[in-house]
Amino acid sequence: MMELAPNVNLADFEKTASYERLQAPQDIRRPTPPVGADPIPKIDSATALRLGRIQAMRDVTSAVPLLVVDVLVAVAASLVGAWLSYWLGAPLHPVFPYAIVFLTVFLQSVHGLYPGVGIQYPAEFRGVLRTSVFVSLGIAFAMVARANPSFFHVFSWLAVSSLLFLGLASLRPIARQRLKRYDWWTQPVAVIGSGERAMRLVQRIDGLGHEGFRAAGLISDMGQTWSANHSVAVFSSRMPLRWLGPQAELESILKSESICRVAVADRETVGWRDFHCFHGIPHVMLPGDLGQQPIERMRMRENSGEVEICCDTSLVNPMALTIKRVMDLFLVGLAAPIWLFVMGVIAVAMKCIDPGPIFYRQSRVGRNGELFDAMKFRSMVVNADQKLEDYLSNHPEMRAEWQATHKLQNDPRITKIGAFLRKSSLDELPQLFNVLRGEMSLVGPRPIVDSGNYDREYIQEHPDVYELYRMVRPGITGLWQVSGRNQTSYKERVFYDRFYLHNWSLSQDIFILWRTIKTALFREGAC
Repeated sequence: MMELAPNVNLADFEKTASYERLQAPQDIRRPTPPVGADPIPKIDSATALRLGRIQAMRDVTSAVPLLVVDVLVAVAASLVGAWLSYWLGAPLHPVFPYAIVFLTVFLQSVHGLYPGVGIQYPAEFRGVLRTSVFVSLGIAFAMVARANPSFFHVFSWLAVSSLLFLGLASLRPIARQRLKRYDWWTQPVAVIGSGERAMRLVQRIDGLGHEGFRAAGLISDMGQTWSANHSVAVFSSRMPLRWLGPQAELESILKSESICRVAVADRETVGWRDFHCFHGIPHVMLPGDLGQQPIERMRMRENSGEVEICCDTSLVNPMALTIKRVMDLFLVGLAAPIWLFVMGVIAVAMKCIDPGPIFYRQSRVGRNGELFDAMKFRSMVVNADQKLEDYLSNHPEMRAEWQATHKLQNDPRITKIGAFLRKSSLDELPQLFNVLRGEMSLVGPRPIVDSGNYDREYIQEHPDVYELYRMVRPGITGLWQVSGRNQTSYKERVFYDRFYLHNWSLSQDIFILWRTIKTALFREGAC
């Protein structure tokens, strides 16, 4: 099997005819195999069974480290709960720690978190959240069922439930980041296709090491046209990508390389009707163009031989919206002593440093298109709008940055204390009053400003997203804020809003709140 040159330089490769052929428009739009290219053959049953056994062993190998993490977290949480109960004079049954460990592992398995390959972080978080909730309910039921339950058992219940959730939600992602460095944990994926789409797919797969994937090589008929002098390497973070062979040798390639996962780069290369040739491969990833459909709440079903794609939305579900509102009020009220104290300290500090007003109010578009005054701690000089116009007039090179993101990395309007408030996101604390008044939510799309020089683009160029935006309350935090924030463009912000609104769920809100803690602590994407 031919291996691509390991030391080829990407800059030199871009000058070759092979690169030009890969970049040709016809290859990008619709990759066409060379004349006389053999079709993809079916996988023999013996080969399919062999690949299935290999995949089963790899799944076990991938699952064991995550299983160890879950067991250690469950043991630690149960021992803390047992010690706390003993210290308070209300010891638990000796079987308590064993029951917690068993129930945790069982529920993690039921929620599909083993072997854990191909699971995105939001999906893993939802599984961990469900596991923690059910374990908490199980503990509560066991304590209530006791003949003489003690009030002190409540402290043990809170300790176990909190430690279990915090441990699973934080340590599993950390373990994945460590494990992705090792080939024994990640599973190889062969990419079928050619041209720029195949190269992009390779890069995407190589960026999913934390999900347990690594790009093994390229299966492409285009490799037959490459000369030995222009052996091309699609560069990844690990190593140059190997050309494994032509599509006609798919079965022999999978056998010799022990590859059990393939990813098709272009649906024109292998369509849904040709899927029969992949029946013997344990895992196949096919491309799909579903537009902007709500993929998180999508399901497929067969109806009289036809495949139907069903999409649901929670934006119009009154029960879900009511629960979201109750969750907002509960969390804001529960944390009121903390955030009111912090706001008082900030207000006193601002008055000592800057004699201007403490709060800044700006008209924003809310639910049903109604305007409201969003409150923030003032982080800019008093005449901020005029100073911005003067700055952009004197520095025209910064106007492009403003038009792209509607923000400036080095904004001259920001005061010294305002810079701290923005980096720590504390400037948005007063918006909790907007939440209490029902004008905002804890999680949602970022509130937009309907003005000629700011969010007009949002309303005019993305009317589909704006219509969805008007159906909900804007949020203090959201998907955009935990996905890069000021390192993203304005169009990317609109994309994140669209994705959030299409796929909204209560578990997604809880996930974003969880991610917001990390984003605020490490100041990710802050000005």
